[in-house]
Amino acid sequence: MVMTGMAVPEPIDMTHISYSVVAVLLTQVMLRNEQAPRLTELIYRVLGGLAVISLWIWLLTPATRIYSGVPIAMSWSVVVGWSTVRLIRRLAREPHVDGNVLMGATAGYLHIGLTAALVMSAVETIQPGSFTTSEHLAITPESVQNAASSFSEVNYFAFSCLTTVGFGDISPALPLSRMLSVATSVVGPLYIAAVMGILIGRYSNCLREEDNS
Repeated sequence: MVMTGMAVPEPIDMTHISYSVVAVLLTQVMLRNEQAPRLTELIYRVLGGLAVISLWIWLLTPATRIYSGVPIAMSWSVVVGWSTVRLIRRLAREPHVDGNVLMGATAGYLHIGLTAALVMSAVETIQPGSFTTSEHLAITPESVQNAASSFSEVNYFAFSCLTTVGFGDISPALPLSRMLSVATSVVGPLYIAAVMGILIGRYSNCLREEDNS
């Protein structure tokens, strides 16, 4: 839903609603860890609620109030980091690796990309001109609410960093945006190597065991 919203931002932009659904599913519905203390679960759920609230406050705030992007950048960074750790632990406990487990790991990879895109978009409102196009034009909307096309451009750039493709048509121009770009470029291959590599290896072993039996 989020990626469809990026591809077709008009006439109705459903991207932010989709992000809200992702946060609610991650923190309120899915990945419940029965072994975790109740306080830990409660904090995780509260953080998910704060992430959704900060998203809509940021969406409805004029871009001139640049610090509206600070809560969303902080809350979503914490939520995605915590969610990724929970996902990796959950996948590590799976006794049998099948297609569903691999799809779950793939969803974690996409989750990292989508969150990086949201944080980068918030940074653009905190520091206008953080990202520039190949024509050296800053991606700076008048307000967050009418920034569907600009939001899609930053999302596109975030996934370019995640996959280390680097087309070069959009570039980070300020120190904070450059740091986020480097961090995203490091996390992407690391996730594939550490998580997907191990799971695919276990999946191959499971297939061989089934063939032998």
